[in-house]
Amino acid sequence: MAKAKAEKPAKDLSYRQSPDYVPTKEKLAYGCGAFMDGGGVALMSCVMLKYMEGGLGIAVGTASTIMMVSKIWDAITDPIMGFISDNTRGKWGRRKPYMFFGGILLIIGIFLLFLPVEEWGIISADNKAGLVAWMVVMYLLWNTFSTITMVPYCSMSSDISPSFKERNNANTVKLVFNAAASGLAYVLPLLFIEALISHNTGGDGYLFMPSMNATEFWLAICIIFGALFGGGLIITGLFVKERIKATTPKEKFNFKQFVKNYAEPYKNRSYRWHIVMYVAAFTCLDMISALAVYYATDVWAGKELFGMDMSSLFIIAPLMVAAVIMFPLARYVMDKKTKQFAFRMGLPAYIIAGILLCVMDPSWAPPVLVPIVALLMGFGFGGAQMMPWIIFPDTVDVGQMATGERSTGTYSGMMTLARKIAGALGVGLVGWILEGVGYVEKRAPGDQTDEVLLAVRLIMGLAVVFFIAIALWGSFKYKVDNKKLTRVRYFIEARKAGTVLSEEEEAERTALVHELYGKEDPGGYVTVLAGADGAEMSADTPEASFGEADGEIFEESAISSEKGEAAAEDSVPEEESAAPETSEDEEK
Repeated sequence: MAKAKAEKPAKDLSYRQSPDYVPTKEKLAYGCGAFMDGGGVALMSCVMLKYMEGGLGIAVGTASTIMMVSKIWDAITDPIMGFISDNTRGKWGRRKPYMFFGGILLIIGIFLLFLPVEEWGIISADNKAGLVAWMVVMYLLWNTFSTITMVPYCSMSSDISPSFKERNNANTVKLVFNAAASGLAYVLPLLFIEALISHNTGGDGYLFMPSMNATEFWLAICIIFGALFGGGLIITGLFVKERIKATTPKEKFNFKQFVKNYAEPYKNRSYRWHIVMYVAAFTCLDMISALAVYYATDVWAGKELFGMDMSSLFIIAPLMVAAVIMFPLARYVMDKKTKQFAFRMGLPAYIIAGILLCVMDPSWAPPVLVPIVALLMGFGFGGAQMMPWIIFPDTVDVGQMATGERSTGTYSGMMTLARKIAGALGVGLVGWILEGVGYVEKRAPGDQTDEVLLAVRLIMGLAVVFFIAIALWGSFKYKVDNKKLTRVRYFIEARKAGTVLSEEEEAERTALVHELYGKEDPGGYVTVLAGADGAEMSADTPEASFGEADGEIFEESAISSEKGEAAAEDSVPEEESAAPETSEDEEK
């Protein structure tokens, strides 16, 4: 008789009953907000400079200055929005209302930003001052709407779940959506802007796109990306749950304390190195995005590839495709090794590709090398694009372990502030250099001087080498790994559960603070217990005061339930409640 086939044991799905679990549908809804997170930056990075210069005839140096001023405004308002979001109280939570209503504002903002004021006769083509003023006001408005939505959305990367495994999974979904939106927001707008430039210079179209007038360009950009960006955030605001809730009263705004609070994240050593990695990698991307059109249509003017004129599409599309291909590998490496290793593993290829784009001369290099080198650059960029927002919640955990406070909005606001200021200066530098070497607006492709073409190539190569080398260095300085993070989470939960640490545990916690946070421990360890009325109070310990009571709780968690705490005090022996439970998923 044939042996009966052994039945596979049933898969254990009990983890889905945990309040920390994020269902798949919710992860997908959370990912929809990343359409704006990735696509909004990509759209403005690759289109705005060329739109103002080639579409409206604004001098390239002035156009880049408009972008820089708007981005700096965006950066300055990020921490303010972080404070507002952290101090919002309501049944919708701290983040969701801004994503929902901000999504509506984004749809309005994009229609105003690209409104064809010149073609419709609202502002004369000869009135350059009027065109500049319009773009300054509308771009500032767009960036304000972006801040209203993006700071709360980025804070959700930490607040969606207290479990770092669930956060990693949710943020991986987010980054897939982010990459898809980035690819779409790079490719389509580049086709649209080149079709618009073709119309303005008397051409018949670009690649397979017919020429587009300003109204057609406006409708194409606004309908597609207004629905994608605004609609995605509305979905996130409606269907994503905040599992970490605030319990402290709202703070009144105090400018001196506000500035002091926003310097706090930079006391966190892990956060500082994370910022170095993030800012360097994405400033490089901002500069490449701004230069892609100039590199393809000016440096490689007159060259054909696959029977088509050379286009920025042959740079951006391979780069983004390769980056998306790298995501699963980066996710695998992150689990097997560390997140910082996944971040840096492709950076040497990124640097080599940047050097090749710089040295390749159309007089001897075949055009097919352009997409091949861009593909190599994308393989290098994939991990660098994916990892920063997966690393970000871990730095917030380190700060909470050290200080007892979890100001996710503050950390998120300072993160985006640093990136936007650096990106603003990078894009501004591109425009100032091009204007300085004699770039002339609204000229047909190939009509720029040799000095301008050399400047485009040099900026492209030097930006990659300089910024990616800095990002690579920062990744070696970042020391948080999964093993250390498990212990960080243990000490956070132990404090919430009122656990008194042993001498060995206190020594371990102090060592972690010194390694991951800073040379000085912000206060030592104080347990937090619940009194009869549910108020928090400190247990007696010989250590110094830990600081303010922790301002956030995990929704539906046993340690935040007053009934659970009271029952524990009445019926659980002290030795049995000495340490919080750690889930099997987090231990693994």
